[in-house]
Amino acid sequence: MADGTDRILEQWRKHAEAGVRMMDAVVEATTRMREAQLAAAQETHERVQALQKSLAAAKSAQEMWGEQWNWALASCERSAAYWRNLFEAMNEANGKITRCMQEGASSAGPLPFSGDLPSTGFQTVDNAYREMMKTSQQFLQSAASAFGAPAAAREEVKKAA
Repeated sequence: MADGTDRILEQWRKHAEAGVRMMDAVVEATTRMREAQLAAAQETHERVQALQKSLAAAKSAQEMWGEQWNWALASCERSAAYWRNLFEAMNEANGKITRCMQEGASSAGPLPFSGDLPSTGFQTVDNAYREMMKTSQQFLQSAASAFGAPAAAREEVKKAA
């Protein structure tokens, strides 16, 4: 009987460890994403203040236009880097979760007993993962639309065609 109990405990432990690693991957990705957002917000705030000063100091319309153009161009580059960082964090978390599922729970096999077990840990991971996927889709949609023509311009092109 001790062998069966030990085997059950070991399989349960493997499942629990896989769940903990998955939760850790989600938390790590979320932390990376929040850090990237905070850093981008702080940098943008500093850059906007610098732009305000340079616009106030501009002596001609051309100089103002040049300041705005340089700021906008650098903002596009920073935006692309920001979205790439978020995508990399989500992609890394997806890889870790997939590996956890392959190495952890699947290698342990099914738990050798039936009945309803508390699954709040797995539900938490599942909910967090679903939210992360939903957020990543929203990020990709907004990034794609940011580089497209504004809606008014698209309407004008349709009318002209």
